Amino acid sequence: MELFRIIKSDARKALRFCGGRTVAAMLIVFLAYLAISLMESVLLLVFMGTEAIHLDYFASGNPPIEVLCITGGCSVLYFIVLSVIAMGYTKLHFSFAEGKDESISTLFDMFSSGRKFFGTLLFEIFYGIRTILSGAFAAAPGTALFYIAYNYLPETGRTLQLIKISACCIAISLIILCLSLWLIFIQRWHLARYYFINKSGIFKSFSLSVKATKGLRVSLLKFKFSFMGWALLSVLILPLIWAIPYYAVSEAIYSKYLMERYSHSLAQVPGDEFFDEETTEEEG
Repeated sequence: MELFRIIKSDARKALRFCGGRTVAAMLIVFLAYLAISLMESVLLLVFMGTEAIHLDYFASGNPPIEVLCITGGCSVLYFIVLSVIAMGYTKLHFSFAEGKDESISTLFDMFSSGRKFFGTLLFEIFYGIRTILSGAFAAAPGTALFYIAYNYLPETGRTLQLIKISACCIAISLIILCLSLWLIFIQRWHLARYYFINKSGIFKSFSLSVKATKGLRVSLLKFKFSFMGWALLSVLILPLIWAIPYYAVSEAIYSKYLMERYSHSLAQVPGDEFFDEETTEEEG
């Protein structure tokens, strides 16, 4: 689509000026993840000994309490730190889309006050719950059919075996179809983060996102899948350093366009209502 080409062209132009900061932001997020992973490994090594490196305690079904505490605590830390930094990452790239010359410190903006910090965590929890519940609801019919077909249909004869195989295939096809529709459905919340960083409340952000993406959710998904080639190339380090900032800036520019499009659709030209009333009176 022509719109996608324009957005990607604008993103490449923006990267000439902010490319270093987008790469630095990506590396900071990666280093934060690496630091927590390293801390988890060190704690396991200290409390469980050298065998912690080789053993999978959760595979045994009865992990020690120390492992549960360390792994659980680090999981919470992953969520707290990475969620808040990710919101700053979104804000940084949206500022580039708006033409602002923001510094890399914007990445940590959500740590600047308790209100921003806890608001971001609540937003991410709410976003995650919505996404997980809708995904579970989408996968439920196909999963239930597969479970029933696999466990309860008899295999006493060739015909019944073919029926069972057919039922399982139908169930898998239904799961794929429903999850595809789910991917389209959750695009309605794509703009929620951008509205949130623009100081809209949590619920209002989701409400505005649903309205602004109405009729455009398939296009949003097509836009994201248009970067699939870069995603495949990102198995190498060099394309990864380029692809992630390129996608982040492109997504921010497209999101800005959608938000402005919705804002303009709500705007009314002054005097329109008077003109309409006057025309109605003359016609009457």
